[in-house]
Amino acid sequence: MQGRLVTLEWPGDDDWAAIASWLRPGSPAAVLSGDWELLGAAEVEQANRSGRVHHLVIRAKDGERIGTVSYQRSGRIGGFTVGGAIGSPELWRRGYGAEAVVLLVDYLFHQLDAHRVQVTTAGYNKGVIRLMTKTPFVVEGILRDHCYLDGRYHDAIVWGLLRDEHYASLEPSEDNRVLAVGLADFLSDDDKAQARAVLAEHLATGRRTALDAYLDGAAEPARPAAPLAAETAGAVETAETVETAGTDPLAAITEAVDATEPTGPTAPPPAEVGAPARGAA
Repeated sequence: MQGRLVTLEWPGDDDWAAIASWLRPGSPAAVLSGDWELLGAAEVEQANRSGRVHHLVIRAKDGERIGTVSYQRSGRIGGFTVGGAIGSPELWRRGYGAEAVVLLVDYLFHQLDAHRVQVTTAGYNKGVIRLMTKTPFVVEGILRDHCYLDGRYHDAIVWGLLRDEHYASLEPSEDNRVLAVGLADFLSDDDKAQARAVLAEHLATGRRTALDAYLDGAAEPARPAAPLAAETAGAVETAETVETAGTDPLAAITEAVDATEPTGPTAPPPAEVGAPARGAA
């Protein structure tokens, strides 16, 4: 992701230790942000590879590695929380961190289909608060006594930005000069239109598709009733005949069974099957 001042890159094997140093307790960036992680290089790498969090490295125009931004999913589908840190205080207030967050926010909305992005800032960080007031981010709440610095607790501020608010902010204006950047599309509108044209040409040839085959199959006539249904109907008919014949029900059913027994050499003689039942009657 390329901006005017910085570039965002995915971390390499030699970046994890630097990220851990910027986020460690007591580091200048962690103190000012009110947020820190007690993690070493290996833990930071593992957190990224597991997908719990995603860090990107901030590089200045000269290629120097100067900080990191991060995002992780939060809430329901489409929610993200972002953070960032510029390592050296000498590089603060030069717009590096602001542009890095702008690039990350646009990436989340434009490429990862974000619906909402959240940022939390320390209540004593006047530089970041002043910056946030110039963006379309909305103050959504105050976390009381959320940060600790210089022997006392301080509040934190929760800022939120929704998808439609982000895209409205991409139009430059006097009231919004920070987020009016916007990343370029990965593919141009012309490339996307050409892809649709190729597909349309293919479909216009009349060649069959899997959908055609599915619809043809759904239109086939119903299959004949299963043999079990016919046997059931026959059993009902036999029962009705027995009921109306006025004969011994057990004997009549036995005779019906005798009549349907197989006639092969293994079938017992009908008389032998029927005799015990009639004798019992």
